[in-house]
Amino acid sequence: MDFKFDHVHIVCGDAKEMTEFFERVFGAEIISYNDDFKGSPSAALLLGSMRIFVRGLRVDEDPDAVAPVRVQGLDHFGIGVEDVEEAADWLRARGAEFSVEPYSGGMGGRMIAYVRGPENIDIEIVGPYVGFQS
Repeated sequence: MDFKFDHVHIVCGDAKEMTEFFERVFGAEIISYNDDFKGSPSAALLLGSMRIFVRGLRVDEDPDAVAPVRVQGLDHFGIGVEDVEEAADWLRARGAEFSVEPYSGGMGGRMIAYVRGPENIDIEIVGPYVGFQS
């Protein structure tokens, strides 16, 4: 069996704001946007070879009461780059705010940083592996 990464799916209160954030800050391409897909606004974005699906809350859904400032079950997702500090400068110029500035504290000494997105999501920016392979 040959598995491959397909997408990250984010459920949020404001799908349009989340979609525009990824377009503005990361330069993601909006593949589709539907104001009412199965009862909520939904979007598909392409960021490099990675797909990000964004869905708003449906009428019968309540935001997570257990962890209202986090997305339950998802701490963050990582986007790989060759140079984290260069990427951070590029992202900052596009309006990104960092919850963690670039530093060498990732697994195996990787350079990492965290961009704070709408609704308190975190997107980790990660450099190449050092000392071990994934």
